[in-house]
Amino acid sequence: MSLVTATLHRLTRVVRDSPALADVEVIAVGDGDWRVSLPGGSPFGLLGFVTLSEGRYHVQSLGRPFVELSTDTLEEAIDALRPRSADVPAMLAGIRPARDAA
Repeated sequence: MSLVTATLHRLTRVVRDSPALADVEVIAVGDGDWRVSLPGGSPFGLLGFVTLSEGRYHVQSLGRPFVELSTDTLEEAIDALRPRSADVPAMLAGIRPARDAA
């Protein structure tokens, strides 16, 4: 397991245990491709994309464009894009909150 994958699994566990996470919309945009965004249709609400390739789900985050993440399940990939509820108003206004690097 790579360091990035191990970190993603650790972050995913934290995300699932946190009650203050935003709801997201997941829309299939092709075979093995999904668009993940905040509900409401705001262009600032686009969080990223998930692509299934070679049995792994690859996450392309707009908030972390140069970080490559891959997961074993679609649920883990979506959780990697899911923001905290407290960050949603700023995101919908076009402001991306800083993320912890850890």
